[in-house]
Amino acid sequence: MQKVVRTMRILFSTYWGIPQAGKLNTSIHLLKKELERHGHQVDLLAHHPDMQQIYLVSRQPKGAFTKVMSGQSVDKAKIKQVIYSELYRYYQKYLPHVHPWIRWREIERYTFELAVSLFHLDGYDMIHTHDVISTRALWRVKPRHIPLIFQNHGLLANDRTIADHIGNKESLKWKYVVAEEYYGAISCNQTLVPAKWLLDQLNHHYGVPNEQCKIIPYGLDLDQFLEWLQYEPYPVVQKKPDQYVISCPASLAPRNGHKILIEALCVLAQKRNDFICWLIGDGEMRHELEEHCAKQGIADRVVFLGHRADVPSLYNKTDVIVLPSLEDLQPSAIMEAQIAGKVIIASDSGGIPEMIKHGDTGLLFPVSDSEQLAERLSEVMNDSDLRQHLERNAKEWGVHQWPSKVWGERVINVYDQVLKALQSPAPNTLQQPHLGIPHGFTKKRSLRRDSAASMFIFRVQSQLHEKEWDDMSRNLPAHYSIPDLSFLKVLTETNHFDS
Repeated sequence: MQKVVRTMRILFSTYWGIPQAGKLNTSIHLLKKELERHGHQVDLLAHHPDMQQIYLVSRQPKGAFTKVMSGQSVDKAKIKQVIYSELYRYYQKYLPHVHPWIRWREIERYTFELAVSLFHLDGYDMIHTHDVISTRALWRVKPRHIPLIFQNHGLLANDRTIADHIGNKESLKWKYVVAEEYYGAISCNQTLVPAKWLLDQLNHHYGVPNEQCKIIPYGLDLDQFLEWLQYEPYPVVQKKPDQYVISCPASLAPRNGHKILIEALCVLAQKRNDFICWLIGDGEMRHELEEHCAKQGIADRVVFLGHRADVPSLYNKTDVIVLPSLEDLQPSAIMEAQIAGKVIIASDSGGIPEMIKHGDTGLLFPVSDSEQLAERLSEVMNDSDLRQHLERNAKEWGVHQWPSKVWGERVINVYDQVLKALQSPAPNTLQQPHLGIPHGFTKKRSLRRDSAASMFIFRVQSQLHEKEWDDMSRNLPAHYSIPDLSFLKVLTETNHFDS
């Protein structure tokens, strides 16, 4: 008897703007494609790139060959104006030590939560979030019976736009970011991480229980990549006869370690002159790196190719691919290099050692160690048998491990496990303790929400009688409150001002 597969209506959500450039956008759409290939309907809820509107796009099948697109959007301004006014007054009176940067993040999340509640989430079988902000937000406003899966794409503190604001780890900003990471990871039925390294970070530095997380590596659109691999690069890039090509496909950003590669090339240039290095990608460090190459006397050995849409085609003319990352989770460049059957040399940072078995499917070197990188380059340039061994094994491993089809099937298995667990629920060990009544709270919670103003636990001054506020009030769970009590506990544990 053929197994009957239940199709689901799934909501993908992220706080961040979509579409956008970057791995988050690519990962969301690739996983969405795989789930839809299995017959599931996947809607997308996200900020518009201008961050002023929140939208939901639904694509429903109409027949064998057609789909119907529909969408809704919420303008944030009207909601945020009230949230800002009320929270600013509350924070000034009761939490004056809280830095405006934290207050802004609080206001943004509550605005997102209230906007999301207007989309009537009760029609979904599964919610799958892609960042800690949307995870906490959806967990607080969704109907209780709908399971939520969180795909963790990386640590907040490793995002430069966040890290630049934190300062030191004694600050309240840091404690707030830790709380965002922690509550994001536990405000769901299951957190998915692409590498054990990330699971260990969440456990050791953020207190997230290991059992809350499941390791599921990312995938790559194998058919599309293999097709691109067949083409010639355009614009044309020439490879001279008997010239060894080293490629580094990574944006020119500090975390990608290009200076380590340049220093290794300087060491290599003292021994031989039969190589060229292509830096594939652009970014904020381009001018600095060009100057660094000139200072080191290897400007003629390094070619800045800038942003390319034909990266797989460049692999055809590449002998070895280098990733000198200072920290990385699961770089797609390694997946691509392995599927293309190329020698890959990478640092042992982050989740990279889980992708490469040293001496078998690639070579690793200690992070930031340019001497060891130069040694690894010399090894593969001098040993054709080693090159063939690495190329053959990398391809065999990559074709087996990285297809997006495999990724999609693993995620669907998690959905099935979570749904089965909800049918026979075990005691929830992640319930939060009673937090008491922080400063400024004037109301006790009731089991039924009687007005829009009742979502605030302190007394509000705004008049919330419009239909939109009534709609939000009806859609919100009875336990919903502004502020979020768990975060308020973090903010009231200290009276120290951040600098």
